[in-house]
Amino acid sequence: MFGADMYLKGRYWEVDLLRGIGITMMVVSNFVTDLQLFLGYSQHELFWWLFARVTASIFVFVSGLSLWISYSRTLKKNPRPYMKYLKRFLKLFGLGMVITGVTHFFLDGMTIHFGVLHFLGVASLLAVPFHRFGPKNIFWAAFFLAGSQVVKNFHDGLVLLPLGAMPEDYFTPDYFPIFPWFGVFLLGMAVGSVFYPGGKRKFSLPLPPNPVVHFLAFAGRHTLLIYLVHQPVLVGLLRLVHGPIPGLPI
Repeated sequence: MFGADMYLKGRYWEVDLLRGIGITMMVVSNFVTDLQLFLGYSQHELFWWLFARVTASIFVFVSGLSLWISYSRTLKKNPRPYMKYLKRFLKLFGLGMVITGVTHFFLDGMTIHFGVLHFLGVASLLAVPFHRFGPKNIFWAAFFLAGSQVVKNFHDGLVLLPLGAMPEDYFTPDYFPIFPWFGVFLLGMAVGSVFYPGGKRKFSLPLPPNPVVHFLAFAGRHTLLIYLVHQPVLVGLLRLVHGPIPGLPI
């Protein structure tokens, strides 16, 4: 696709590679979740539980890192780039609401109220005031600790679901509350400020001539599309191989 010394203008292959690894792992993790929910697969539960959380952490972390690069560059052209990130919020959150509607009508008892797209949309706006702190941004720890130690102990209706306060016995296959996941997002921004000050890479890193790296970087440039289509494809494959499955849409 590209030589070892060239890549798409304005992009960093290692960021796309990390994003590609994240989306690839997400496809695998969601396929295993489908097997668990619809076919009763129950092997290696601890491994897949850990796999899902590592996957989510990579995906959210690199999203924060990418936003640091994007926002830093945008600031150089426009000191008040709020409209760009408002549009980003509307796009991602809007797509998230479409997924909410689809899962509500077609997956009984498994509605996705605040999944990864909802979260990334909100995080795009929440991250703006934190950009100024750069490498001194240690607020990620507060969000993470509050989410893992405090907010999870509160139980309420769906109103506070985005914060991490879940109703009793609540279940959803995709849930990314602000506490603690915004902490992981901010950590990505903080790391980005160290290695990409001002949105520019501070080190030389040639693209290796490895087809696997190229493929994953390609996937990393198309994560939104892959995320939107992978579940319908996986569901179709399950139905093709297994036939009609209770709980899956026709």
